[in-house]
Amino acid sequence: MKNLVFFTHQYLTQMKKKWWKLLLLFLFPMMIIGLSFMALTSIFSQNEQQKMSIAIVNEDFSSESQLLAQLIVTVLKENTYVQAELLSMEEAEARLKQNESTAAIIFPSNFAQDLYEGASVKLHVLGNPQEKTQSMVVNELVETITRYISSAQANILTVYHYAKETSISPEELESLKLELLMDFTFYTMGKSKVLREHEWVLLPFENPLHYYSFAILFCLTIIWSILLFVFLSKQTSKSLQVRLKLAGVAIWQEHVARIITTFMTVLTLSIVLFVIGLSQLEVNYYALDYFRISLFIGLLILHTIVLCAIFDIVLYSDKVKLFISLFLCVLLLAVSGAVFPTIYFPYGMQQLFPYFYTYDNWKWLTELIFEERNYASYTKSGFWLFLALSLYSSLVYVKGRLAR
Repeated sequence: MKNLVFFTHQYLTQMKKKWWKLLLLFLFPMMIIGLSFMALTSIFSQNEQQKMSIAIVNEDFSSESQLLAQLIVTVLKENTYVQAELLSMEEAEARLKQNESTAAIIFPSNFAQDLYEGASVKLHVLGNPQEKTQSMVVNELVETITRYISSAQANILTVYHYAKETSISPEELESLKLELLMDFTFYTMGKSKVLREHEWVLLPFENPLHYYSFAILFCLTIIWSILLFVFLSKQTSKSLQVRLKLAGVAIWQEHVARIITTFMTVLTLSIVLFVIGLSQLEVNYYALDYFRISLFIGLLILHTIVLCAIFDIVLYSDKVKLFISLFLCVLLLAVSGAVFPTIYFPYGMQQLFPYFYTYDNWKWLTELIFEERNYASYTKSGFWLFLALSLYSSLVYVKGRLAR
């Protein structure tokens, strides 16, 4: 512990001596990201009054998906702001490329199977990069519809469970499943409810300044974590390494001290900026809300630093480390959805994004800030952080054994 405190103090002293470089390190990304988001804001804010054209694609071809697809088309036709049409995947992709559709809602091939087996039911979205705001609204609207279908699913499975214990025939049981699906779906996904949810979905985009201000802070938190960790890195000569070994200093102590210094510095700065941003919103946040938001920021920073530390342990070339750090920064920002909505990426790539911690953190931060959620799930981020720390500890142990 004494050595850990010593190295942490050394890094803080290094930061104090090079304060002007450190200032540039924090300000330069802020200027670049700020200007980039200003350009994105102007793009996202234009053409918002255009009517949205949505393609409904059914890849399941079951009776359930066909009826639900037709129901969505019927419900959305009641809104003068939206028009929906049933199309094939090829037609939908062609319309997206020709900018004739805002987005495509896709019923996956295993929709009916998942519905009756109790698995999570999801509808997928392909967005149009040329109509960003509208595509994001469609994505949120689909999540709303999915919640209604999940609610119907829970009721269907309950009734279906008790129906199987009766003397009803298999044919009548299959007919009952479909009837229950439509009854509960019509009840939970009524026209007025969907349209009210649709209006609520637009709230985060009514003031793009607030939304993109927090997106900038999120991106800066990732960039600052990587840059500061690289900034504090230094090459230790072999002779000094020998002296440190003789003094009983382990390899991990200096490395962990760099992680702690980077984490505390970026965490303090990010939380201060997030609190200032939250104070500008016309929402009353409680202490527990600030704690939840701060916890996600801490998880984001620590996870990013640990990933950098893993590459720092494995790689030896400074140029390769720098390249990997830049690549990691771009990757984490891209998959988070804060810079560029993930629905504009290929369908296959979209399935991988939920496995990234930046995607999960940004999702929960936006829900806590803009949707005023009174709960949050840290399971996924905590699990990936545990794996990252376990891998880092193993690599440090192996490197320490090899250095003996």
